[in-house]
Amino acid sequence: MKLASAAVALLSSTLPVVTVAQECLLGSFTLEFDGECTAAKVLETYTEQVYEAAGATATSCTTSAEDDLNAKLAAAGIADASELCDQVYATQHKVPFTAAANRGTDLHFEQMFYNGRTDWQEEVETLYEESDFSATSILREDAEQVRSFYDGVAQGYRVDWPGALPNFKSSVNDADNLATCTTNAAMCCWPKDRQANDNNGNCAKAYDENCVDKDPADNTNLCYVDVERGNSSTGEDGKGFIAFPGDNNDGEGAIHCHGFAWADDKYDSISRYKANNLFFVSMYDHMHQRGYVENIPGNPMCGCMDQMPIVTRSDCTQVDLTEDWEVIFDGTDMTGHLTKVEIDFNACRGRNNR
Repeated sequence: MKLASAAVALLSSTLPVVTVAQECLLGSFTLEFDGECTAAKVLETYTEQVYEAAGATATSCTTSAEDDLNAKLAAAGIADASELCDQVYATQHKVPFTAAANRGTDLHFEQMFYNGRTDWQEEVETLYEESDFSATSILREDAEQVRSFYDGVAQGYRVDWPGALPNFKSSVNDADNLATCTTNAAMCCWPKDRQANDNNGNCAKAYDENCVDKDPADNTNLCYVDVERGNSSTGEDGKGFIAFPGDNNDGEGAIHCHGFAWADDKYDSISRYKANNLFFVSMYDHMHQRGYVENIPGNPMCGCMDQMPIVTRSDCTQVDLTEDWEVIFDGTDMTGHLTKVEIDFNACRGRNNR
């Protein structure tokens, strides 16, 4: 429990405790809890840390903890504890998505990246660009910012959703009024591996001999590409279908697809941190760590599901969170904010945790 000294002195005085209608406790307090911010959680914490604290409530008090809390919320101009949580979620600090690559703030690099067309994706390490035959186009060196962003931001701060990119636009908007996917799901598909010695794909050293047009680990079958579906992202004006009735060398060759989804509830954790998940899946886990790059011709590398190729399956990542909260009441105003966020990226759990 955290009670301001002025409040403690007031509560322990001989003056009547109930001096304001419907309130048993007067003065300031601070609540601390973890998990999701919900009305039930705020009330539970207020009851345990303030209302039921030793000596905090006079025996003559007949107001319940819920009514006492609601009176304070009303005095602060907040309808109820749910609205308090919504205010915290709506005003949560967000790091711009462009900080992940740090290649400008106009999203041009990100647009090219999610279409599979940046230097990170089109170049492959080589010894033939320098007169001394020193290696150039080393992915983990060129994309070092991705690792730094993962270590410093992606696991501890909310990242802003890049809804301005056509890859992630549809007819619906998210809680921040940014365009997002109608299906509440996005996916990436890669046909190429450009990095050796990472235990993924078949790119190998020496790069100039053993990493030319190499394959990622094959985890799906590509059925067909509806070229028109990708036009809004690729900027092309294609039409028609590209079918792959066979598989492996009799079809599309090896491709790897990985996606993620989020909830209808705009304040659900997997919805609020969907941009973190997008960064992890596309830039960090699959490009920086595995070397998977480029796009399936006719569709973007990553986008809403309705822009992507038709495949038989996809791997999936979800975010799991630990959030610490603080609610402060100064006797007049009540505010809440996040004090700590820890984000883990794990394989999705479906029905029965499978």
